[in-house]
Amino acid sequence: MSTFALNLPETSSNIANVATPPAGSADTPDRIASAEDGTGSRSTSSTPLNRASFASAIRNSDSLSAIRIPESDSSKAFQCLSPESLPSRRSWIALSIGQHAVATFDAYSTRKAIAQGAIEMDPLMRLFAHSSAIYAAIQVRPAVLDIAARHIQRSQNTFFRRTWWIPQTVASGMFIFSGVHNLHVAGQWR
Repeated sequence: MSTFALNLPETSSNIANVATPPAGSADTPDRIASAEDGTGSRSTSSTPLNRASFASAIRNSDSLSAIRIPESDSSKAFQCLSPESLPSRRSWIALSIGQHAVATFDAYSTRKAIAQGAIEMDPLMRLFAHSSAIYAAIQVRPAVLDIAARHIQRSQNTFFRRTWWIPQTVASGMFIFSGVHNLHVAGQWR
């Protein structure tokens, strides 16, 4: 079915004329339908569209009340989160950068302490303690915590979504504590 547009000013008299076609009108819905060929374009032999044929087409068209919108299943219900309720990506990036920086500080202080004769107590880091690979190896924990914090930020649970920053902050505090302890052991900070 083709869509017709009429450029009619919206006045009450025009609306009344469209709603009630004149009696004995020659344009019926059958005639309008037969005037269209198979490609959807009107043939040249048909009469132009007027108010009466437009009103008739509207009266005989399917109404919007025939459109059925299915009810949502309660088992498939979902929760929409507004962007204002989600934590900031900038805060996550700032905590990530800070966490990786203090992890590097811990690796530096560990190397200094080992150079003074100390022994690495962490069995996982002991493998890398005598080489520069400790700088790369120590970044694994912060990277895992960064990914975990990002997933927690997007959690459907409100408590988790509001406390996403705790793992990164606690790990940063532990790296700072370890780094300061290592500098004390190395004798560089008294």
